Amino acid sequence: MTVSRRNKESQVKTLEVLWGSEPGRSARGPKRGLSVEKIASTAIEIADEKGLDGLSMQHVAGRLGYTAMSLYRYVPGKEQLVDIVYDRALGPPPGRGDSDGAAGTTGEPEGDGRDWRGGVYRWVRAMLGVYSGHPWLLDITTSAPPLGPNQLAWFDALLQEVSDIGLGDDEMVHLVLFVTGAVRDLARTSSEMAQSPDRTGVSVEQMAEGYSHALKDLADGTRFPALSRVVSAGVFEPSEEPYNDIVPSLEFGLQRLLDGVESHVRARGTGTTAV
Repeated sequence: MTVSRRNKESQVKTLEVLWGSEPGRSARGPKRGLSVEKIASTAIEIADEKGLDGLSMQHVAGRLGYTAMSLYRYVPGKEQLVDIVYDRALGPPPGRGDSDGAAGTTGEPEGDGRDWRGGVYRWVRAMLGVYSGHPWLLDITTSAPPLGPNQLAWFDALLQEVSDIGLGDDEMVHLVLFVTGAVRDLARTSSEMAQSPDRTGVSVEQMAEGYSHALKDLADGTRFPALSRVVSAGVFEPSEEPYNDIVPSLEFGLQRLLDGVESHVRARGTGTTAV
């Protein structure tokens, strides 16, 4: 199930929860030990175990040993609960210059002096790691611009990586939104394929074999000439890599995108127009 976060309808309440104004802190005095952060961490545990469909105010309250009404004094409703777990599950972004010891896993150039590109690759790897650890995040529709502290921190972190390379302010935002969307969409594709065996009983490997065979029968050279060529070349044949591995596609696309950005900036500096 895809959950829509309707921030426009309850933006004030969402901001209060996301930024630390806890409604439960009233003169009436709620039970000690309950807080927005504790509710959020418990909700994340449940979502990690059961997915977004298993997340509810009642379920969170039960695990914490409280009534659902007690939670509503801190989190006004399910929409705000989803907002808070989305932001908290993201966590903080990697700092500039941080290294996760996995250079090259998404095509990060080594030793070529393009530090900003390395920063973009590190950001992408870190975001993929978040989605891998909390795949239910991909079931939450981003129906509003980022509002939470961690969401804005991730946005700002990627903006920082491309802030001094010669792009205009609007161009930087366009680039960041494009990279963010590409990472999320490819991660969603990978996650959905990984979950396919639970829904269909067909393993990812069997899916790969079946798709390869189907394409050989369906992609005739007259109707689908380009597809037929790559099918004949064995591009869709199962390999040792997981069939839902989107890193090669992300790596190639990201490298070419950043090549184009560099070309665009160079052309602007020489007064010519990049093609």
